[in-house]
Amino acid sequence: MNPRHALLGRALPAVAAAVALLAGCSSSDSTDHAAATGTPAAPSAPAAPSGPSGPSGSATARPTGADDPALKDFYAQKLDWQPCQPGPGSAPGLQCAKLKVPLDYAAPAAKSITLAVYRHPANGAAADRIGSLAVNPGGPGDGVSGLVGHFAANAKKKAVADRYDIVGFDPRGTGGSSRVTCAGGPVVDRLMSIDPTPDTPASLDAATAVLKEFGQACATNTGTDLLKHIGTTEAVNDLDVFRAALGDDKLNYAGMSYGTYLGALYAERFPGRVGRVILDGLLDPALDRFALAREQAKGFEDAFRAFAADCVTRGRECPFTGGPDEASRAVRAQFDKLSANPLPARGRSLDEGMASTAVSGYLYSPSAWPLLRQMLTALFQGNGAPTVQAFDNFAGRSADGSFKDSIQPAYFEINCADGRSLTAQEADKLAREVAATMPVLGPSTVWSFAADCPATGTDRARPIDGANIPGVLLISTLRDPATPHVAAARMRKELPKAGLISYDGDGHVAFFRANACVDAATDAYLLNGTLVQGETKC
Repeated sequence: MNPRHALLGRALPAVAAAVALLAGCSSSDSTDHAAATGTPAAPSAPAAPSGPSGPSGSATARPTGADDPALKDFYAQKLDWQPCQPGPGSAPGLQCAKLKVPLDYAAPAAKSITLAVYRHPANGAAADRIGSLAVNPGGPGDGVSGLVGHFAANAKKKAVADRYDIVGFDPRGTGGSSRVTCAGGPVVDRLMSIDPTPDTPASLDAATAVLKEFGQACATNTGTDLLKHIGTTEAVNDLDVFRAALGDDKLNYAGMSYGTYLGALYAERFPGRVGRVILDGLLDPALDRFALAREQAKGFEDAFRAFAADCVTRGRECPFTGGPDEASRAVRAQFDKLSANPLPARGRSLDEGMASTAVSGYLYSPSAWPLLRQMLTALFQGNGAPTVQAFDNFAGRSADGSFKDSIQPAYFEINCADGRSLTAQEADKLAREVAATMPVLGPSTVWSFAADCPATGTDRARPIDGANIPGVLLISTLRDPATPHVAAARMRKELPKAGLISYDGDGHVAFFRANACVDAATDAYLLNGTLVQGETKC
């Protein structure tokens, strides 16, 4: 997910919650909000996935895992599970613990940090328990407690939750783990209001300045020691320490969006410890940050066109007529107006950056399309209040103007550590390039990759070496905005023993979509080890 679209991907619980909040203020009762909990990235304007570490992460020396004597104490940890304290992300039956990991795996004795870990014990009989199933919602930057609780409570996943402990950890920099802290609300407001189509040198200078201010605040408030070691390479190693602390010989894992990046790198790094692994919403590690930005920009643009094609069949519910081309021109014209003259709304000024975040956020689930139609109808009539409200919910902006529930800080800094960010000048050039064919959301998606990094890793994009990786289950949604389906064919080549489910649907990731075909295939794999052969179309 981009920070404005922040997501490389976030799974749906975060998006679903925002949609549900907005729905409470909506006159429409037709949206299936339960389905909206199916896919992790969320805010919008610049939206981007983040890279892992093997192919594109920080240049930390690679340890030998559990066989490294220097890591013995970390691998020998026993988790002290206690009921979680009430608060955001907590859920009935959720247990919490702390996991100690090295700050730098190349020098594990030097300093350690603490990760927050979560478990929902299997609901069924102990004799029927298969093991632990680790989950990751993506981001990068999302914590995991909400997904653990959502998974365990989801009626469609009951058979799995009966036989697995649903577990996860907040990756370093996020949630309750050693956390990234950056700037206050006013700076983030300006960051999220970067004009993705700057018309003057002054606009580009302003974008450059706020990116630098935000990056410097991250360095000051977090410290570069953590920022240097917050990338996906470290998260891969943390995942193996977590596996050992759970007492599992092999890792069973369900990763969504950016979580597929993390899972694929883990499988490459530790192929002998791969159990039943599901990767839904595929990020191809072979793409460098430029190719990734282009591909995701097209994904969001195609998703908007799918929404528009559906919208014009809804009669008066739709704010535009004609086909997707006419809808694109209408929304692009509206964005241009907001770029030139922000619209007063809810005591604030609605600009193009905020509006593109709101539109992108609603594209994560087709169950939110009725709300997107209502929002655009109001916007075309000069009422920007619903758009501001949508922006606040998707971006994690609180009523007091703070962004305490935002994934922005970790999103930016994990991408920085993985070398997956663009400079303002690179983003401006690429955004202008994609604008010709992706005029609505292409520029803002590219800008979601922009950052001024206090600790920059090296983007070492390359295909996964999957020759030794056992069969895993890949899932790809045909019209996924954040992780486009085109990555599926490439990932099948990189993981030759994998099975693929291609879901003919809209929105980001399919695992929580309540689709009978997807559910049957995933249940067969997780419960019985039965992997689809080749490609199954749902």
